[in-house]
Amino acid sequence: MVMAGDFTLRMIEQIAAMLATIVARKKAGQFTEARRELENACLDTVGLPLERIKGLSPEAVAKLMADAGALRHTRAVKLAELLLLDAELLEAQGSPAQPLASHVHAFCLLADAMPALNSGEQAFYRVKLDALADRLGELRTHPYLAPRLRDYGTAGKAGQGEPT
Repeated sequence: MVMAGDFTLRMIEQIAAMLATIVARKKAGQFTEARRELENACLDTVGLPLERIKGLSPEAVAKLMADAGALRHTRAVKLAELLLLDAELLEAQGSPAQPLASHVHAFCLLADAMPALNSGEQAFYRVKLDALADRLGELRTHPYLAPRLRDYGTAGKAGQGEPT
């Protein structure tokens, strides 16, 4: 019988391997291949292309994750990592496309998944949440983002003040 912990550990190992492959391709300047890996990973994770995810509202992405049932938090973290890599690829390529949509979705996914993470994972993702919060700009006051910023104590970072 396979234990839930074994399944989760296997899934984490698969996520790490997938992320490592994309990062290695990016570092080697193989942006087309990295983008292809990223798109395939997104399709495997949520069944939708990355551009479609980025075109959805944060609420719609949250609903998509909720529909994943018991795996929602694992899939949310995996999708957040893919979105972070998407933003890195856009920036590394000097793409005219802005990474803001990827940052917004990654922030919301991680903020929503935080309560389900263990303390070590929370500490790791807290750093990423803080960095993402600093990149949200004027969207910090958006009705969907402001409570997440407040809940995770990132509302006052980077001199932005409390959201209204």
